[in-house]
Amino acid sequence: MSSSAYDLSLWEISRRALRSEKLKFSFDEKTKINIQKLSNLISDSAPSIIIEMNKDGYGKNNHIEIFNNEKRIGIIGLEEPNNIDCLWIPTDISTFWEDFENKILHLVEAGYPGCIGCGGPGSEEVWNENKYRIQIRENK
Repeated sequence: MSSSAYDLSLWEISRRALRSEKLKFSFDEKTKINIQKLSNLISDSAPSIIIEMNKDGYGKNNHIEIFNNEKRIGIIGLEEPNNIDCLWIPTDISTFWEDFENKILHLVEAGYPGCIGCGGPGSEEVWNENKYRIQIRENK
């Protein structure tokens, strides 16, 4: 069974987050996302994974940007960005955040990133953002 483009993108952004050293989430102040809860989930499940997590309240409404060491690795929101340098997930941010926490926890409990073959669907392939975006546009 093949996974949906949304599901594959969730696995990919979750793997990227867990391979990060310094994550920053940028979203508007009104957005109800608990970065500390995510950090605690990771620490409680795998104390050896150390990721510094921060947030800023300067982002756009209904939009999350995810950075690793100040390099943008993901954009969550309905507006497609012009650049292809980072992963784009066009969905509602509250839905995304719950799914993201679940994928992160699943990966951490499986031993990711220090394990072989536990990265979930698509982990053995190189991510192709162009191909993914074509799939997203076709499914609208």
